[in-house]
Amino acid sequence: MNTKRIGFIIASVLLSSQAFALDYRTDNWTFKLDADGMVGFLQEKSDKSDFINDWDVKAQVFYKFNSTQRFGAVYSIDADAVEDKDYIHDAFILFEDKSIGRAEFGLTHSVARKMGLGLPDVGYLRINNDSILHKKLDLKRVLISDTAATTGHEALHLNLATKSTDYGQYGISVSGLTDDYNYAIDTAFKFKQPHGKLKTAYSLALSYIDKPENYIEQSFNPTVTADWRGQIALGINLQYNSWILGTSVRMIYDHNPINIPSDGFVAGTGVSYDLLQYSISLTYMYSDTTVWNHQNNIITNEYNDQINTILASFRYKYSENAHLFMSGGFTDARGFFAIGLKVGF
Repeated sequence: MNTKRIGFIIASVLLSSQAFALDYRTDNWTFKLDADGMVGFLQEKSDKSDFINDWDVKAQVFYKFNSTQRFGAVYSIDADAVEDKDYIHDAFILFEDKSIGRAEFGLTHSVARKMGLGLPDVGYLRINNDSILHKKLDLKRVLISDTAATTGHEALHLNLATKSTDYGQYGISVSGLTDDYNYAIDTAFKFKQPHGKLKTAYSLALSYIDKPENYIEQSFNPTVTADWRGQIALGINLQYNSWILGTSVRMIYDHNPINIPSDGFVAGTGVSYDLLQYSISLTYMYSDTTVWNHQNNIITNEYNDQINTILASFRYKYSENAHLFMSGGFTDARGFFAIGLKVGF
C-alpha cells in the first residue's frame, strides 16, 4: 500500500472538506444545510487497489404553523446518486404533526427502507445501502447486498407514517409515475422498548412492485423484468450499555422473471462496541440468489450465487465531525483492507 498516497488523501480531506453547516432559525422558519464526505483507499489481497469516496449534501427548509405542526421541503444529493446519473437522492415536501405523524410526497425512499433496521457497522463502506465495498471489488456476480426492502428513490412516493413513540411506529407508502414499474405499495412496522439497561427494536417491512420492467435496484445487479416483485424484511436490534447486536434478513421473490434473476435472500448479523472515542464492529452477511426460480428458468439451471461477506471495522472519533476508520475482511473468498477519513458538518 502506498503510504504517501494515503497521507495525501487524508491531508486533502482536512484542507478541502471545510464545508459549512448552515442552521438559520426565526420564529417560524428554519433553514438547514448539512454536508459530509469520506475519502480513503481500498486494497485487495491480490494487490489491486482502488480510491474510495462518498459524500452527501442535504438542504432542508421548514415553516412552523404552531407548536405541533410544520411544513417543509427537503433536497439531497450524494455520490451514489451521481454515480447512477440520477443527480437527486431526495426531493420531497412534507407535513408534520407531532401528535399524529408525518406525510411526505416526492422523490424519496419508501417507509420500508426508512423504517428498516440495518446491521451494526462502524466503518463507512455503506454496508446497509448499495455497498461501496461490493462495487469496488467488482465481483461480477449477482448479490443482494443489504437487508432493507426498497422500491428505489427515483419514483414519486407518498409516505404516511404515524408519530414515533416509545412503543413503535407504523407507515405505508404508494409510488408510481416511473418507467421502472406500474406501481408499488409498501408498509412497515417498528416496535421498540427504549428504556432500561436492555433496549430493543424490531422492524417488519412488506413491499409489492407491480410489473417491474428493466428495473435496477443496485448498480451492480442486472435489471429486473417480471410480473411482480414481493419483498419481506425483518430486523432486530438489541442494545446493552455500549454493546449493540443486530440481526436482519430480507427475502425477494420475482414472479416469472426474464433474463438473469436477482431475487433470493440475504441474512446478516453483527455486533458493535463503543468505548470513549473508539468503536469496533464485526458484521457477517450471506447472500443467496436464484433461490425461487432455479428450477423453472432454463438460464438458471446451472446458475447459483452464494456469497459470504465478513467485515471487521474500527473507528476513532478524532472530534465530533472527523472520524478515522479502518476495515478489513473477506467477500466471495477475496480479502480486502480499507482505510479512510470521514468529515461531516
